[in-house]
Amino acid sequence: MQTTYTHEELMADRDFAARVHHNGRLLHGGLDPDGNYLPPRSLHRLDAIEAWREQLRAAGHSTDVLGPEAIPDTYFPNEDQARLLLRKGARGAMARILTLIGVVEGFGNDGIKLMPLLDFSDFIVEPIAGTCLAHLHVGLFEAHGNDEAGRGEESGHDQMWYAVRDAALDRPEILPDYFTNLPIAPPPGYTGPAQPSPEAMSVSGNTTPLVDNVDPMFQLTIRGMAMILQIELMAFRTFSWAASVLGDSACSVDPHFAAETIGHIRRDEEIHVAYLQTALAELAVRTVRTSDGSTMPGAQLVEAAVAEAKSSQTGDRLARTFAFRYSQIRDELARFDDGDEMLADFDALGPTPNIEPPTPARL
Repeated sequence: MQTTYTHEELMADRDFAARVHHNGRLLHGGLDPDGNYLPPRSLHRLDAIEAWREQLRAAGHSTDVLGPEAIPDTYFPNEDQARLLLRKGARGAMARILTLIGVVEGFGNDGIKLMPLLDFSDFIVEPIAGTCLAHLHVGLFEAHGNDEAGRGEESGHDQMWYAVRDAALDRPEILPDYFTNLPIAPPPGYTGPAQPSPEAMSVSGNTTPLVDNVDPMFQLTIRGMAMILQIELMAFRTFSWAASVLGDSACSVDPHFAAETIGHIRRDEEIHVAYLQTALAELAVRTVRTSDGSTMPGAQLVEAAVAEAKSSQTGDRLARTFAFRYSQIRDELARFDDGDEMLADFDALGPTPNIEPPTPARL
């Protein structure tokens, strides 16, 4: 198996039989002669990742550091609740969710660009030639960022989600409020309208070391990779939900385009999950050099980064995100003449988050 690749190879596209356009916008990737979707930059990237994963399997190691437990079982609103809103003409919740997904996809590229350019062999005792770790800065990070935010005239996932939103919801009005209370803080240098919640996640905002005596820039990279991996895995639940709801002709103006495009995005994200899992799994079976001249198991650093990523994006934080979303839905339905009846029907279709009463103002 080939395990060493050049930058040009990892960034190379396949020969597309056709490209994908929507409303004059060129989307990335393309189609084979049978109309099947081919992800961008996948001429060698898929084979490379599989070769590195096979190396781990052949040595008796796991290829993944995060499993299905990283994906929450629930989503709010659930599919039936979302369908009710759309059938009744209440598009605000869905428009806001799809807008935020697009915004966060764009963050992915910005965040990846902030990864410090490191030679991982400086921090790892064992050789890393011919591994996924050795190729992170040889095209894997760059390809990932291009997938998320586009390259040149090609649109990436951020614009693809906006296209899904506009096609399925018939170009809804996008209100300034849709860019507030984000669960993820914009990366440094961001100048757009998005505003994080007070508790928004931020790798750069957490300066507490994961482990002692390991280079902070190396820790930052591993921490960032684990967080992006967790976000990508959680997105699969969103993909399934959005494709089901927006692929329903009773809820969507263009169900075919919506479901098909979400499927294309999911295929791309599977590549991201695979290489991040692989690189972290490779580190977990290696030895890390410490700043005091000793060593520590790579698994210790990986486990700490993974535990932080899971705890920061699930549990109470996710519950607060859903609660804020529910408050927005209630406010939107209150503007309908039959809003009370609509809300009762909505609540009957599944569990709803607890909304904490506002804290009384102190004198």
